Amino acid sequence: MQNYLSLKKIFNNKFLFTKLIIFFIFFLSLFLNHKILEKNDVYTSYNNIEYHKMIKADPHRYLSHGAEIKKEVEEGNNFFLSGRENYTKYLPPRIAALYYITFDRDLFNNFEEKKINIGIHKEYLIIQILLYFFSIFFLFNSVKNRFDNRVVSILICFLCIEPTIVQYNFSFWSESIFFSIQIIIISLIFKKNQSYKNLFFIGLFIAILSLQRQIAFFYIIPIILYYFIFIKKIDKIIFIILGYLSIQLSLGYINYLNTSKFHVITADSKIEIHRSFVSQVISKIRGTTTREFNYSEGIIVKDWLEKNNIEYTNKEKFLLKEFNFFDWMDYRREIVFKDDKISFDNFIRSRSYMYFSQYPFEFIKHYLDKSKHIVILNPFHIYSDLNFVSGEIYYSTKSHEKYINIRILYTLLIYSIALLGLIFLFKKKKNDTVILLLFSLLYFFGLVGWSGNTRYFVPNLIYISFLFSFGLNSIYQSLFRKKT
Repeated sequence: MQNYLSLKKIFNNKFLFTKLIIFFIFFLSLFLNHKILEKNDVYTSYNNIEYHKMIKADPHRYLSHGAEIKKEVEEGNNFFLSGRENYTKYLPPRIAALYYITFDRDLFNNFEEKKINIGIHKEYLIIQILLYFFSIFFLFNSVKNRFDNRVVSILICFLCIEPTIVQYNFSFWSESIFFSIQIIIISLIFKKNQSYKNLFFIGLFIAILSLQRQIAFFYIIPIILYYFIFIKKIDKIIFIILGYLSIQLSLGYINYLNTSKFHVITADSKIEIHRSFVSQVISKIRGTTTREFNYSEGIIVKDWLEKNNIEYTNKEKFLLKEFNFFDWMDYRREIVFKDDKISFDNFIRSRSYMYFSQYPFEFIKHYLDKSKHIVILNPFHIYSDLNFVSGEIYYSTKSHEKYINIRILYTLLIYSIALLGLIFLFKKKKNDTVILLLFSLLYFFGLVGWSGNTRYFVPNLIYISFLFSFGLNSIYQSLFRKKT
């Protein structure tokens, strides 16, 4: 009888039950991680070409860069100044390098063959899972006295089990760590004690978030607006900015030592829009292919390189008639000096702005068309990533068709409940919570809507999880009232 009462007390204690959920899902995640690695940490082949099932595309870029950093550090170079150009995200390759150095692991058997070693990443994914569940536990402690107990329990359960989010914990994509930092930031914002130290850490983690994925670089702006609206104390906002600048200025100085130019924006943040957005819109306007657009841009780029006396290799190759197609990215790859590449990226960005100003309505129309696709949740991304050599191959298969209806229904379910949560918050006049969530959603949606890539939308689920929790709780309250 005493044991029964103790068990009943546990399940009646919302906080204790939620903690048990966190720990149970954490250990379940470790078990799943072991099984996924056991099955997929292998080589397979497609069209007689071998590739690693888990480490390809972006993960291969991050991890191979990390391996190069480790190699240079072992040769006596500075950790922060080692490695190749930070074309894309700064933090993922550094995290990989730190892992390889700390655990004395080598990604490749050697740097000539570059065959990926099997069985060396178990601790890497364990650490990633640990960080994610630490962030959830940190969030729980921040909001347990701010929101209704049931809302907190639903929120924590959602973040522990929602497949679109948690699938990345078992992969080498950059999303899992990005989600963890997002959760830490919103936990700090929701903390009751908004001390100067807490505010400094908010800015610090926003800057770290931008190192994980550059899309977060301007996230400091909606956060400052939020604090300006609801706190209206300049001294507190200054501490957020100081925390943010402490990281960004350090990165800028490191980049200055590397390239002789102080900069904090990565190359792909400047030129990816030109390659993936501008090329599609302008080629459609001109009635040509994106390949032809890139070729025409290549001619303009070549003239710019010559006019600015920028040194690039293989000039003879570019002059040969039989090589009848060189896009503007071909020229970038041949630029010799890192600081010249930065100038090149700025030039391409200026051309993007030029096209935007010439055809604003065409770009808006294309953006809206792409953004309709990006909001469809995809809990099957890691499944397709493990079973197909690329997304392009997967999207042409029956497997994609098979899951698309499930994805649409699942998306409608999540969004419908989240909408109820938003309505509930409006009715209860929880304006600070609404503004924070909507500012964050508009920011992370607005900057990626043009891409059409559903993976880029997933960070928004961190904020949608709050709306979902309030929505599901309001449904529960309605059913309970009707029953009584």
